[in-house]
Amino acid sequence: MKQGIGRPFMHDMLQIPDLLAGLAAKDIKISVERDRLRCSAPVGALTPEFRDQLRDRKGDIIAFLNMATAAAVQQPAIIPLQSHGTQTPIYAVPGHIGAPFSFLNLSKHLGDDQPFYALQPAGFDGQSEPMDRVEDIAEYFARQIVDYQPAGPYIIAGYCSGGATALELARILRQRGADIPCVALFGPLHPTTYRELPRLLYFLTRGSVDTIAREIANLPTFGARLQYCYDSLRGHVRSLTARLGKNQEPVAVDPVLASREQLKSTAITALRRYTPARYAGRVCIFLPNKAWLRSGAAPHRWLQVMPHAEFYFGPRGCNDFRMLEEPDAPAIAALYHQAMQRADRPR
Repeated sequence: MKQGIGRPFMHDMLQIPDLLAGLAAKDIKISVERDRLRCSAPVGALTPEFRDQLRDRKGDIIAFLNMATAAAVQQPAIIPLQSHGTQTPIYAVPGHIGAPFSFLNLSKHLGDDQPFYALQPAGFDGQSEPMDRVEDIAEYFARQIVDYQPAGPYIIAGYCSGGATALELARILRQRGADIPCVALFGPLHPTTYRELPRLLYFLTRGSVDTIAREIANLPTFGARLQYCYDSLRGHVRSLTARLGKNQEPVAVDPVLASREQLKSTAITALRRYTPARYAGRVCIFLPNKAWLRSGAAPHRWLQVMPHAEFYFGPRGCNDFRMLEEPDAPAIAALYHQAMQRADRPR
């Protein structure tokens, strides 16, 4: 499954260091106080352009600075997207790309009272080796969570291929006496998706066709649509040529990006190897829409190990592969609130 964080969104996040460097060059100091940005600047340094960027990118900047702070205090797996609030904290496992920012929009729409921590796997930072067993990844996260917050309760969440890791993480924490009121799985991929070739091909092809169809539908003219198809085909040919070894031009490889590519492949290997164990706690499965039941992701197979799992469905037009991003994040956040309210009702 394509990771929920889209390329344009991830590209925007990668621009944050450049923005902060530009501010620093003007002696403009940026810091985070609770969930607010603080700015200190010499007279005249904070131009209208910089003000607009700070206003428009506030959430991204806070998330980036929180990530840096978390790494500085030796908690590399804990990325605070929202560190304050009275609700039970959520600790969320991203998909196979491992990008913690895939939860940024969801955490924003869950509200200021909902603490939300994304979990960053080993290998994403380019300084550690990725793990190829779900059990090892879950154990790593369990240690990090307990070090960061020694006592529960914790709500464990997972997205896409991270759903399996989230379930294993909740199982480990429960075995050690932690209170886990709920496991929230967003569009979870069952391990059999990557074991059965026909199912995998159908799933990946469906995702590619849906993405291309949406892109073409947004183009204004027939000529633009034709150009998009031509550019896509040319891109695929170039990619195939490179894979066949016909592209002899040397390519500089960024070590962090190389580590993340390795992380993606090892995460898929880990999911393929994993056999989920029975889980007795409460599980809520959030799917982008009812059509997802026939997507090839095999969500019904989770019922074999958690027969009482609750299913919640997003609206019909929800983007299957970007369900946690705008414009669908508010609808998915509303589903989460609905599930939590259901737990609070007397039975």
